[in-house]
Amino acid sequence: MGATGPAGPQGVAGPVGPAGTVICCSDRWGVIGRNSDGGPSAVYRTGPYGRSSPTDSAASVPPPYGLGSLGLIVGDSPDKIAFGNETNFAELPVSDLITLKYWAYAGTTSATVSVPGLSIEVDPNVGTTDYANLIYLPDSSTTPSAPGSQLPNTWQQYDASAAGSQWYATGATGILINCTLASPCTFDQLKARLPDAVITLSLGFTMDTPFIGAVDGLQVNNTLYDFEPLGVHKTAVVP
Repeated sequence: MGATGPAGPQGVAGPVGPAGTVICCSDRWGVIGRNSDGGPSAVYRTGPYGRSSPTDSAASVPPPYGLGSLGLIVGDSPDKIAFGNETNFAELPVSDLITLKYWAYAGTTSATVSVPGLSIEVDPNVGTTDYANLIYLPDSSTTPSAPGSQLPNTWQQYDASAAGSQWYATGATGILINCTLASPCTFDQLKARLPDAVITLSLGFTMDTPFIGAVDGLQVNNTLYDFEPLGVHKTAVVP
């Protein structure tokens, strides 16, 4: 069994890391240039360490797994970033995605918190287009998909596959299946309306508003991707 993760806000226990960590596919994770703009930054880093409350020291909540995470910095428009894997998920049916979870840390002096979402580039196999981007909206999702309160300067988990999740499909596909940015749907609804959709290009993180912080512990079904200072570690998650 792996090491126990950090205690979360208000003393909530963190995750338990499974045994069998191996260096993964660091060379296959990176900034997706065609979906990024401006001058954002993405770097494997140590920390950040968060606080369980505003008065605690910044060492009470370490990264969820290991010593590090993926640090992201996004400035004002036109800055936007997409960071993901363009190889390992190719040809995976969207209907086979059962679990999509990750941890996010928003470093800010403001009580208003906004964190990166998930992006999945697919062939929707409905209508006449062969491309759509499926995007998870963490800031508008509700429990159990998102924390009851989004807190600054601490690690919190988001479950993009849970009830309360908010997703939309870009372009004509979103309009066709009635799942748009203006009228999002849950992950289960999205899959039901796109029964034959297949990942064609990438799965990863996306952010297009100002952000300084980090993400870590991306779980795709029974595989956990742990972002560390020297790359990505891949572990099997025991159900």
